[in-house]
Amino acid sequence: MNARWNMWAMGLVLAASLGLGGAAAQEREVAEPREVREVHEIREVAVHETEVRETGSHESPSHETGAESGRETRHADIGWQADAIRDEAADRDAIGNPVRQGEVIAFGLPAEAERTLAASGYRVIRRTALASLGEEVVRLGIPRGRRLADALREVREAAPGAVTDFDHYYGLGLAAREKPRRDKGARYKAATPAAPAPRAVSVGMIDTAVTAHPALGGARVVSWKAGEDPKAPAQHGTAVASLMAARGSATIYSANIFRGPAAHPFTSIDILAEAMEWMLGQGAPVINMSIAGPPNALLEKLVAIAGARGRTIVAAAGNGGPAAPPVYPAALPGVVAVTAVDPALRVYRYANHGRYIAVAAQGVGVLAARAEGGYARFTGTSFAAPLVAARLARCRAGGGSSAVCTDQLYKAARDLGVPGYDDTYGYGYID
Repeated sequence: MNARWNMWAMGLVLAASLGLGGAAAQEREVAEPREVREVHEIREVAVHETEVRETGSHESPSHETGAESGRETRHADIGWQADAIRDEAADRDAIGNPVRQGEVIAFGLPAEAERTLAASGYRVIRRTALASLGEEVVRLGIPRGRRLADALREVREAAPGAVTDFDHYYGLGLAAREKPRRDKGARYKAATPAAPAPRAVSVGMIDTAVTAHPALGGARVVSWKAGEDPKAPAQHGTAVASLMAARGSATIYSANIFRGPAAHPFTSIDILAEAMEWMLGQGAPVINMSIAGPPNALLEKLVAIAGARGRTIVAAAGNGGPAAPPVYPAALPGVVAVTAVDPALRVYRYANHGRYIAVAAQGVGVLAARAEGGYARFTGTSFAAPLVAARLARCRAGGGSSAVCTDQLYKAARDLGVPGYDDTYGYGYID
């Protein structure tokens, strides 16, 4: 785990020194696509997705957080990170990632360990039973005056068999800004599938909320009740759902895990755990996860459980630029990490690179639904990921296992870049 944290920190410093990342991303023109099926006339709005990353200078590589160290620490919080820090008084981990203040999260915490910790001043803030997983997620409040990193070490010593970590915050790719820009009066038409999809084609999405929209066609959207909120952000989720519906997904299981401002929504690992438990109970064979952030032990455990239960996890590769560190869950073992290319099959210039990239798909100027009505062209790796998730869902509906369908996906990819697998396009382009 320490090696992965160090890789994340080194990548942040390198990316910042090169001037890459979310805040630096500029909107650009995209090539006009080939003709698509006529359904609704729209005016184009360009929406670009950028992964915001925090850059900071820490004087010590120890586990002291900025709030606890007593030393001056400089941070450039942008988008959802700034909102989490402000709205929830978030603390930071050793390299500046936002975490819940004064808390440690545990999965599978033994009762005996909990009693030992209680005797040392720890308290249970919230206990959530994950019925389908047969475990609980416990948010532990740390004793007054205890440093957060020291508390995590104590909890791990008391419960070596449990999965414990900080309760990290995560954001979307649409984080630094979500600034629609009307194009030069160009008019386009929306796309729909050539034929109705069989009800057997189902897919899950962990994202923002999804609003009703004509682009969803006849797809049935089943929402996680615990995530329903009329004030919840819905732009990203509505666009992602429309992309999957247009490519044959007849049933879409939607778990909204985000809160905060509509332009910069954020979430935390404890909410993700509840949503994943619900998602696994629905039986969707493919789950598209629209979160991005640092590694976390509980996140890794949840993804491993999903894989062991035959689910295929698809995630966006990230939008921090070629020098950015890996983002999670995309970089976890077994996850299909999707990067974005433009209509000319050139990699999106702010896409992450790395050995975790699996495949590439269209993610620049992709036509999708706007939560406010009408359509827009979206850019970013998380608009490429649902295209791959929908394809895998069709394969799974045809009886293929997770391993078989993933293998077929890689073999069907059109090689781009240097011959064979590479860390820019992965195995290649998925049409």
